[in-house]
Amino acid sequence: MKRALLALAVCALLAAPARADRDYLTYKVRPGDSLALLAAEYYGDRNHAVFIMVANKLDHPRPLKPGEKLRIPVSRTVTAAVGDTLEGLAQAYLGDKRRAPYLAEFNGVDPADSLAAGATLTIPFHVVHTAAGDETLAAIAAAYFGDSKNAPLLRGYNFLDRDTLAAGESIVIPINHVKVRASAMPPVDAESKARTQKREQMMELASQVLPRATDAWRAGAYGDVKRELIAVDLDFVDTDRAAALGQLLGAAYVALDDEVSARASFQRVLERRPRTTMSTYRYSPRIVAVWKKAGGQLADAP
Repeated sequence: MKRALLALAVCALLAAPARADRDYLTYKVRPGDSLALLAAEYYGDRNHAVFIMVANKLDHPRPLKPGEKLRIPVSRTVTAAVGDTLEGLAQAYLGDKRRAPYLAEFNGVDPADSLAAGATLTIPFHVVHTAAGDETLAAIAAAYFGDSKNAPLLRGYNFLDRDTLAAGESIVIPINHVKVRASAMPPVDAESKARTQKREQMMELASQVLPRATDAWRAGAYGDVKRELIAVDLDFVDTDRAAALGQLLGAAYVALDDEVSARASFQRVLERRPRTTMSTYRYSPRIVAVWKKAGGQLADAP
């Protein structure tokens, strides 16, 4: 199925996004513009003109009128805030929290881990494909992605139990492979920029303090371990490093006879990275016991 024919054969429109002011750019047509030229300018590929057609409810290519305004659909970049989850973002931007694993896959994120504040995620834009007749998901995938192997993505993304659509049935298609050049995107808002900057600062600080805290731990200077690590806001650090820092901080609290703070630190580790385990060789039985009370598992239990 060719893209030009697809545009004529289906009734497609942008799926309603959670924040409609950010899933498209508004463009004022200039003399000489065409759908193909705009697709090349914004997406780097003339064949992607079909998505501009979809966004503007055009059922066939037509000459553009100077001065008319067009929507250019775009994938968005979202900067995670403290407490954001993949499920929450999937519900807000993709229309269903069950699409969280796909949001993770699109961004190379482990769906089992929590998000670091300040991390950026790309949100694909949606189109809705309505079948003109009996159609296979493989044919639809080939039309929109250029590869029929994306049929399982369409099936899972739409919670289907079959591989075909009957005439009149619709599915949502996540367009995660089409992105607008960065220079054409609006500037990042101040809050998102601040979160990104804090994340960069915390990641750099974590790199500096972890070796020092580890040395202090080996020397038995538990107060120094605590002093080094509490300066890092673990909400803004990647999950692997947050787990290492939080586990060491919790161990220091145990050594300082502060079990309440130790358990809180260990529980935070498990919130950020649930699969984290504790080594019974590295840590004492007393620390291991508190870790288990917090709900943690052991890497090498006796």
